[in-house]
Amino acid sequence: MRFMSSAILVAFLTASPVLAQTSFPMVTHAYPVALQRGTTTEISVDGQMNFAGAYKALFEGDGITAEVTSPPPVPNAVIKSVKMKVTVAKDARLSVREFRIATSIGLSSVGQLVIVDDPVVMESLNNNTPAQAQAVKLPCVLAGKLEVVEDLDYFKFEAKEGETVTFEMFCARLQDKIHDLQKHAKPMLTLLDSDGRELAANDTFFFADPMLSYKIPKTGTYVLQVRESTYDGDPRWVYAIVATNQPYISHVFPMAGNPGQVIDVEPIGSARAAQEKVKLAIPGTFGVQQIQLDVGGKKTNPATFIVSKLTQFSELEPNDEPEKANRVTLPIGINGRIGKKRDIDHYVFDAKKGKPIRFELKARRFGTLLNSSLHGILEIMTPKGLVIASNDTTHGLEASLVFTPATDGDLVLRVRDLNSKGSESAVYNVEADWALPDFTVRCDPDKAMIGPGSSTAWYVHVVRQHGFTGPVEIASKGLPKEITASALTIPATMTQGLIVLTAAPDATLTAAKVEIVGTAKAKMPDGKEETLVRGVTPNQEIYLPGGGRGRFDVNMQAVAVTSPSDILKVEVSTTNITLKPGEEIKIEVTLERRGDYDKGVFLDILLQHLGSVMGNPLPPGVTIVGGKSKTLLGNGSKGFITIKAAPNAEPIDNVPISVLANVSVNFVVKLHYSSVPILISIKK
Repeated sequence: MRFMSSAILVAFLTASPVLAQTSFPMVTHAYPVALQRGTTTEISVDGQMNFAGAYKALFEGDGITAEVTSPPPVPNAVIKSVKMKVTVAKDARLSVREFRIATSIGLSSVGQLVIVDDPVVMESLNNNTPAQAQAVKLPCVLAGKLEVVEDLDYFKFEAKEGETVTFEMFCARLQDKIHDLQKHAKPMLTLLDSDGRELAANDTFFFADPMLSYKIPKTGTYVLQVRESTYDGDPRWVYAIVATNQPYISHVFPMAGNPGQVIDVEPIGSARAAQEKVKLAIPGTFGVQQIQLDVGGKKTNPATFIVSKLTQFSELEPNDEPEKANRVTLPIGINGRIGKKRDIDHYVFDAKKGKPIRFELKARRFGTLLNSSLHGILEIMTPKGLVIASNDTTHGLEASLVFTPATDGDLVLRVRDLNSKGSESAVYNVEADWALPDFTVRCDPDKAMIGPGSSTAWYVHVVRQHGFTGPVEIASKGLPKEITASALTIPATMTQGLIVLTAAPDATLTAAKVEIVGTAKAKMPDGKEETLVRGVTPNQEIYLPGGGRGRFDVNMQAVAVTSPSDILKVEVSTTNITLKPGEEIKIEVTLERRGDYDKGVFLDILLQHLGSVMGNPLPPGVTIVGGKSKTLLGNGSKGFITIKAAPNAEPIDNVPISVLANVSVNFVVKLHYSSVPILISIKK
């Protein structure tokens, strides 16, 4: 490890004189993208910018380790591809996992790998016609690429009469977190017989990814065709296809239960033919999980299941009319299914005047494990069918609403598909609970890269819910000893705050996963105070078509110490400011640049792009005075920012801000170098 670090540093130093703005490496794809449990596989990780000096990989969850192979140090090297020898434990969790690669100059955006049970078969070079179909044996996982326009991949296999074959494709779902991918695949699967006749096809089941299942009519050879539905192609469009003749589940019903219980669930998919009801021992961890069922003495593939604190109820048909509504007692979790076209489910409950109720549908949410076929809408009705509240798009395309009854008495919850569709896979769970004080938290950006003695900043956003109005304390867990994080409590009058992360002057290369949590005390309706602890969702920057800066939720927050970067230090003239309402102050800023870096830098306190503010740690009533600030420094090293408190600014104590020195890598991507925290107070 010591030798590797030295080599990395040499690579960086020999390359640095010709480096312009130093950027983090941006993962676009890994190949093969599927890895079998209990194996060690060498994969290629490709991307944009520079992977020079790669030395470590970080993985979401447990059970995966890797050796990263960086090319030998070469002066002025720009490395766009590295190798990883990845070892997956036999008991590693089956799922899509995020990973990052740490290099001497940065920490990569997230990439994704699919952890599978069956052998991985890589596509051959010449499998582009039915006659060239690559022979495979089921069950297996097919790994390939839709790499050029009109690329078609063919795989042939033997199947027996009466058995069901299932193919689930991971492709489009692996592209949503790619930092810069201007076009995304729309993959399609088609099953052919030996004469080329189409037997089944699918192009959208798990969001934009296909899944098809087919019962074999007679023993023989069959062919799977894989293509992009518009015949487009891109070398970054990698895929993994679970190809199996074993019991398969796409979903289960009911899809939620309580921890530690053993319940009967219905497998949805080919596994149901083998066993209509299966015992499930519900995991002990709350939230959206993936479970496997024991069918015929074998474990199935994983499917989504919600572990809930709420008592669960499963719908009883018929309940298609308000008069036939299932009666439920709040709080309750409701498991249902829109099983056919124009199916509608009704649930009647006793409402209390003035007591708000939260209804949250959990079925299908883009970018998550919730992958039901239901595009649901929630409606609150009178027993006679008059709709008094509805919602279908709070969480992306997922419904949620908070309703305060005007009177005591019965009300009806109606669940239906927005487009009147329905299928056995249109399962759902509705959380029907009293609307209790709560909050959610997210962090932008999702990673921090810091040179020795330098600093950067994270912007934390709080959304308070259901009457919660208190402060939220933010803590960072798992930081390496070389990195410290400033304290942050977001006051009751603010929704945003800032954490400054600083690397020790003698820090050496390191990288680690970290966890950010928010903690608050909230008074409940019964008058008791409760401590709320909520995990923070990391937001990864996404380069949108047209030059916009998007954000996509990821699972892994991470930090790294890098070699000295473009800006070594951002010095400010003060670290404590007290303003009176109407008063302004100038913050002098001095940059310490790396000796070879002479490109443009601009200063800011806000995190923003093209006028859209994405992070603002300033206290309410405090703003930047643009006409009295020098923020565009060119190749200079001195500037200043003037801030002013409005005449009606309310008193507040010790709100942390910092000055950012922004270095533009391209039209969207900026690297943010931060000063130490500056504490602002307003005193009348």
